[in-house]
Amino acid sequence: MRYALYREPTPAEREVFVRRRKLATLQRIFAERELALGDLRGQLLSFEGRYLRQVGLLYKELDEWQRKRNELHARPGDTPDFSDIADVPLAEQRAHIAQTVRALFREVAKRLHPDFAADAEDEQRRTRLMAQANDAARRGDRLALERMLRGFDAVLLLNSEQAIEAELEFLAAQISELHLAITQSEKECVDLDRSEMAELQRACITAALEGRDLLAEMAVRVKGLIGIAMRQYELDLDKIKNPPRGALESSLLSAETNISFRFVNGKRQQR
Repeated sequence: MRYALYREPTPAEREVFVRRRKLATLQRIFAERELALGDLRGQLLSFEGRYLRQVGLLYKELDEWQRKRNELHARPGDTPDFSDIADVPLAEQRAHIAQTVRALFREVAKRLHPDFAADAEDEQRRTRLMAQANDAARRGDRLALERMLRGFDAVLLLNSEQAIEAELEFLAAQISELHLAITQSEKECVDLDRSEMAELQRACITAALEGRDLLAEMAVRVKGLIGIAMRQYELDLDKIKNPPRGALESSLLSAETNISFRFVNGKRQQR
């Protein structure tokens, strides 16, 4: 009778297996959360596009008429509105982070690519690590890529004691990252579900069940406001071009009174 040789795994090796299973479970959970988040994003983006076409463009036109009316009454030296450029620093910061992530991923690929594997076992490990690096790059996770660069040493063999300790550390970091990513994904789902656009979408669904088109109703109201804003602009412009005679005389009298007041305070009185 033949007996197969069996080596009892060390505690460190058992822990590697446990963490690998835990990591695989968390990866599956994270993929499910990301799928749900992607579906929710897609639904809201589709609805937002419909809202912008039916109502958003009308609000933009209304804002334009209100801006024109404000310009009629603007005074020299009024503070300009820089709200449109408020997000420029944030956009530059995001572009810098994306560039940093791409550079880190290229460096990780140089060290971990399966083409540089010493044997089949090393190739499997490199393939698994490259998949994790791709996932980190897709999520823009700069810290995960930096940890991969610090924690990988190509000269270590998988069956060495040093390599097992390094993999334990790496798996612990990945598990921690996934816990955080799952929490963030769930929070984003909740935030999106509570957003104004989601609330409006639910209101539109409720109205549709009652046979109403809520966006069409909103568009009608905004068109009415645009008509009012246009009429107010025309009236204000007409007042500026053709001021009433009484108003002109009143303004001249006020100016004369102010001149006399300044001379009296300046100790030079006019008759």
